[in-house]
Amino acid sequence: MGIVLMLHSLWRWVVLALAVIALLKFALGWLQKKNPDTLDRRLLLAFTASLDLQVLLGIILIVNLFLTGASNRTALEHTIVMLVAAVVAHTSAIWRKRADNLFLRNNAAIVLVTLLLIIVGVSSVNGWHF
Repeated sequence: MGIVLMLHSLWRWVVLALAVIALLKFALGWLQKKNPDTLDRRLLLAFTASLDLQVLLGIILIVNLFLTGASNRTALEHTIVMLVAAVVAHTSAIWRKRADNLFLRNNAAIVLVTLLLIIVGVSSVNGWHF
């Protein structure tokens, strides 16, 4: 499980980088009243796919914790918040086919909310309190 934990720890930086890039690109495009292009759609797909892989790695880790009897409240809180973040990220599918500026606005909001949930989820593991 050490390799899975290492991958889960490292992959978070890919998720974070894609989220920040997507948020900036969507917000700038929305403010400039542009319509979404192929790059916007691919960026959104890359973000949600990277988050899906991160969730899969996390599920492997939490199942292992439950099977070994080592699970705790912190791990459970982290898992629940991160699953909610993944569900929120996938609500972007509602606007997948839109070709107007609302695609950029709505998906910027979704990425922002997802990032905030990720911050809350990571804070539960690191012991940060707001």
